Amino acid sequence: MTQFPLHSPRPAWVSFGKQVLRRMISDQINAGGKRDAALQDHPKSRLLDTLNDLPRAQHRDSEELDQLRENGIDGWALDDEGRSRPATALPASRSLIALRLAATFVSSRNVMDTLLAQGAVTVLSGFRTSDADQILTACRCGILPEEWKVTTLGDERHHEQTLRVLQVTTSTGTSRTGALYRLERNLCEALQQPCPLLVLLPNGESLPDSLSAVLPDPVKLEPLSRDILITQLEHSHSATGKIDRETVEPVLPDDSALAGLGDPDVLLALRAPDARSAAERLAAAVSRPRGHSESARALTLEAIGGASPAHQAAADLVADLRRWQRGEIEWSAMSRSLLIYGDPGTGKTVLAKAISASAGVPLIQGSFGDWQARGHLGDMLAAMLACFEDAKSRKPCVLFIDEIDSCGSRADTSDRNQAYRQQVINEFLRQIDLLHREEGILLIGATNFPGKIDPAILRPGRFDLHHEMPLPTRQQIQTMLEQAFPDSGTNLRPLSRELAGQTPAVIDARIRDARAKARRQGRSFDPRFLEQVLGQEQGYRSRLDERIAVHECGHVISAWLYGEEIKRVCLCPAGGLTERTAPPSAGLEADFDRQMTIHLAGRAAERLVFGTVSAGAGGGSASDLAKAAQLSLAMDYELGLGIHGNAWFGPQDPARLTASERKRLQERLDHAEDVARALLYPHKHLLKEMASVLTREREFDGEAIKCWLRDVPRHGDSELVLNQ
Repeated sequence: MTQFPLHSPRPAWVSFGKQVLRRMISDQINAGGKRDAALQDHPKSRLLDTLNDLPRAQHRDSEELDQLRENGIDGWALDDEGRSRPATALPASRSLIALRLAATFVSSRNVMDTLLAQGAVTVLSGFRTSDADQILTACRCGILPEEWKVTTLGDERHHEQTLRVLQVTTSTGTSRTGALYRLERNLCEALQQPCPLLVLLPNGESLPDSLSAVLPDPVKLEPLSRDILITQLEHSHSATGKIDRETVEPVLPDDSALAGLGDPDVLLALRAPDARSAAERLAAAVSRPRGHSESARALTLEAIGGASPAHQAAADLVADLRRWQRGEIEWSAMSRSLLIYGDPGTGKTVLAKAISASAGVPLIQGSFGDWQARGHLGDMLAAMLACFEDAKSRKPCVLFIDEIDSCGSRADTSDRNQAYRQQVINEFLRQIDLLHREEGILLIGATNFPGKIDPAILRPGRFDLHHEMPLPTRQQIQTMLEQAFPDSGTNLRPLSRELAGQTPAVIDARIRDARAKARRQGRSFDPRFLEQVLGQEQGYRSRLDERIAVHECGHVISAWLYGEEIKRVCLCPAGGLTERTAPPSAGLEADFDRQMTIHLAGRAAERLVFGTVSAGAGGGSASDLAKAAQLSLAMDYELGLGIHGNAWFGPQDPARLTASERKRLQERLDHAEDVARALLYPHKHLLKEMASVLTREREFDGEAIKCWLRDVPRHGDSELVLNQ
């Protein structure tokens, strides 16, 4: 006696779904020909369809089925000729959409009563833009009755039994304002026709308020589920329309996990040779870390260390996300976005990956560079939309967007790409706003040039927190070295000292280069070998480092004297770095004078100790001299604190100054350096001693700086002797 597998009852829509698939297969076989509607409507045909949905008689008894199961064969899927696959099957992407539609509308009767009712307007949501064509195909060939037609054309001569379909598309590269206007116009035109109307509203699209207020609430397309997958497997992995559900159902992930899978995961799983293997592949896809494979290997925040404001903000985001997951706080009560800025190679991407790894959620990565590489504006915006939709489908997750400065600013009118840039920025703003309506998605942005980003992107509510990514501390460098030499048991502090002041990208490159040298020389790669390589490279730098240390200590002491907080000072291959924070000021002339003095204190320290100055204070727009000059010019031409009184002339180009203006700028900067030298003169011995130790140690953190300067009083504006 044949035994049927014990399994959960099937939902009501399954019979309808199988009927839809049979009709679509028939249409696929007879593509280009007419189908016999009369035969389909015949009562005997409908009865046969119903009987077809019942389990077919098996010619194998339970013992034979069990034996096949032990050998890894699905006996329920085998026909009399030993075949386990149907003669014809639909492409998986097409059949899955058809089954999701069947699960949404449940039955052919419900389709007639809702979707095709006289005067009906249905808004369908919950799918991607790329699924729209498959939805149209499923409606034409399976969901709608045979005698009904589907059209996307605005033609007043439509047949009575016609479903008009209108797709909402406002992110195709044209002006959104124009697209919304055309949408409203087309909708009004469609509403004047007697045929029922289906409005397709893909993920990432939204109706304008004027339309959403009058249209019915969207019907959400059923997401992928266990029942949909089982029906799909019965269609694609069986010659009998049945599978061994006793072995498949226990393996299949739950509905929420399946709904979060991307198309590649599902389609790859459905390439498995049998239903059980397909279910196992789906389970494996659910269990492995989502997002980029790199995130599975990413370090946590605890592992990378770091106590900068950027690292602390990252830790706070992770902590709040965990509290939200436990139901302890509302999503609206926490910060949900962070913009990280800083020089290339400082570890912005690593920090985003660490946020994902620490939170235990997927990392979804996108970048303006990748999106723009797609070419045409419409393709670029489509790639942007796909990235945001990917994040929404995988929540909770971290969405990391790199190179945000590439979007530019709408205030920049310096080139002919203004219209392109405006459309990109407008769509990016819209996607951020739509993203923040979702719960469970942390948005992390990264840029090298925050000043080039449109202010509307930077405002709180889009990017709540802004923090600079500093160079790694010696402790963080030591962590990197411990990962490179996990079993060395060697004191790595000397190595971390040699690498201080360099970006993680540079450090990683130098370690890889040293590893390659060891390989070429046939030597083992260990901390000692790396130390030898670094020593050879840095031997010539000793005198240069001494001057750089004096320069940076000049900044540190002058900033301390003016009451600033100094977080760190370190030596770098390209110079030095002093991280400091000025206290709030009233914006008085004296406040700007102090800042100019601090900017030029490094140059003053060199002159005080060596009697000469180097080019270390000069260079690009971020150099000490450039910053001091910009402040001086701003006082005269923008801030109302200089010779022009209340007049405002905007930012000035130093290269275009008149002779008298250049003379005034030079005199003011000379005076600022004199003030700095007078500030430092009483502390010359401390300056030299501090610089000597910095040359050796390469870095002082905030606590070390406080120890050095604990006996130095802060005086601000006390009288100085400038002729020292």
